[in-house]
Amino acid sequence: MPRRPKSRRPHGGDTFDRAPLGRVFSVRRETWRIDEDPRSTPPDVAIVASRRTAADAADLAREAAAAFRKRGFHKPSRSWWGVEDGWFHRFRVQGPTARTTAVAVALGVTAAAVFLVRRNRRRAPDED
Repeated sequence: MPRRPKSRRPHGGDTFDRAPLGRVFSVRRETWRIDEDPRSTPPDVAIVASRRTAADAADLAREAAAAFRKRGFHKPSRSWWGVEDGWFHRFRVQGPTARTTAVAVALGVTAAAVFLVRRNRRRAPDED
């Protein structure tokens, strides 16, 4: 009987330990009092999980919000929320940002420049 291929989905049992590509999403919990405005008073932010796939992070955010009796999904902010004892909790999936991309590109350019400078120093003609 042929072997069944391994599932590649996070909830299918494969942990993706050997394939980190695409695991750039995190789940953030933003918490504030219901009577406060999060635009004027910054909420408390905690990272619930990081280095997840988009689907895994979305499932985790939904499960975190499911722990609350009053909960839901806010379409404009694309985040799950839960309310408990006068506190509002928003679970947001955070992907790569433009800043992260810019830092990665800058590091790559710097590494390439260092490599080229070192290579050219080794190939410099002897001055005798």
